[in-house]
Amino acid sequence: MAVTARKGRTSTSTYTVAGETLADLVKEIDRKGPKDLNDGKRYSGLCVGKISLLIGANDFAFVTTAGASPVEVTATLAAGTVTNDCEITMPKLASNKGLSSAAQKEWNRFVAAVDKHENGHVDAYFADAQDLAKELNGMSATGTGKDEKSARVAAQRALLEAMKKAYGGTVLNDRVGAIAKAYDSRTKHGESQGAVLDGRIT
Repeated sequence: MAVTARKGRTSTSTYTVAGETLADLVKEIDRKGPKDLNDGKRYSGLCVGKISLLIGANDFAFVTTAGASPVEVTATLAAGTVTNDCEITMPKLASNKGLSSAAQKEWNRFVAAVDKHENGHVDAYFADAQDLAKELNGMSATGTGKDEKSARVAAQRALLEAMKKAYGGTVLNDRVGAIAKAYDSRTKHGESQGAVLDGRIT
């Protein structure tokens, strides 16, 4: 057994835009689109990720060092879960009345591209959850005591402290932010994936 990564819940909410032309809709998106958590600018879509660690009291494994005095025990993680949950925000058209067939086609293409980009964020967060699980599986700590029980307690406490130092505070949130920033830099916030509405189409 080992710490494993699990895809958590991905929820989607929408904001409504209205207009008689695609140019109108571009302006609506610029005005109403969600703000990126890294640069504060508004974009057509957003994916906010969260990575959580769930380590239970029974998720530890212990190995006693033969012949050590005082008693020495090494603690590792035998189980546990790293979960990534995501919240996606997407644009929603109030009505397609007044839009030409070409404009409707472009809107549908655009929304599909935004969806692809935001779900790319989901995949990137899960990939990091998998990396985090591997990191946790590689961690260990040693404790000593007058007997095996007290040495186990010391080893477990030492491992928990190491985990807290490595992943406590804002570390996981900062890690998620860095992943989002790297992905958006690589895709130009979805521009390279076609997530830009062409307001020139009438």
